[in-house]
Amino acid sequence: MASVGKRKRVSNVTNTQTSNNGARSYSGIKTDPRAVGDGKMAGFVEGSILCITMQNFLTYDHSIVHPGPNLNMIVGANGTGKSSIVCAICLGLAGKTAILGRGDKVGLYVKRGCNKGSVEIELYKAGANLVINREIHVENNQSVWMLNGRHSSQKAVEEEVKALQIQVSNLCQFLPQEKVGEFAKMTKIELLEATEKSVGPPEMYEFHCELKTFRTKERELENVCKEKASALEKFKQRNERNKHDVERYYEKKRHLDMIKMLEKKKPWVEYETARKELEGVKKERENAKKQLKTVRESQPPR
Repeated sequence: MASVGKRKRVSNVTNTQTSNNGARSYSGIKTDPRAVGDGKMAGFVEGSILCITMQNFLTYDHSIVHPGPNLNMIVGANGTGKSSIVCAICLGLAGKTAILGRGDKVGLYVKRGCNKGSVEIELYKAGANLVINREIHVENNQSVWMLNGRHSSQKAVEEEVKALQIQVSNLCQFLPQEKVGEFAKMTKIELLEATEKSVGPPEMYEFHCELKTFRTKERELENVCKEKASALEKFKQRNERNKHDVERYYEKKRHLDMIKMLEKKKPWVEYETARKELEGVKKERENAKKQLKTVRESQPPR
């Protein structure tokens, strides 16, 4: 169980000094009392929270929390500051105020009556722990960030937090009480994706997204194939219906071709008929001439 109280902060950074503007300067490194062997923290994994320090934050004037390496439980009556620690974890790790479902401005998390407040979180990291400090100013609703005692940007803090696989925006990894209803409404697919992001390697969710993309393309291709198969069947049916029309068309075309051919042959036939008639007339004329000659020869001259 995490302890809350004004006991001495345990950190790998010592000899802190406060300047006029409230910023701290760090010098000197010492070994954490919980470290064993070559400085590794017993039971802690990378990204584990070693210490949370809150100054003028919500219900706290000054408080330090030292979580353990396993399950931590914070027990207390209503209004004693349990949710304040959750808010400090979220905002100290560069989380958005929308994640908490409370105030939309970060300045609202400073204790009432104070001009500024701060949250400092120490994370276990092999080689050298990571200390993130966020100083919140009420007047302009802005934050001043520090990484290991040096001024930094929110983007740099987000990258460091992401590198440690910490996802305060993932309800499967960080679940404020105001978001329990939203968590309960998540679908199985949303829960699966959130779980992959929370406990799986970074490429797992990327592979899942690629699989979904491939599946979407597969469905699109299946729909295209179905549409083409349906269109092909309709074309076959239409072809069967048009088959008789096509046969009649070709039959008509044959008849028309025959008519054209006969029309072209008609003058020749007429010529042949006239020629035969002419030959017949010539024969009749020759016969008539012969008959006339015979008659003339048979009659005596006068």
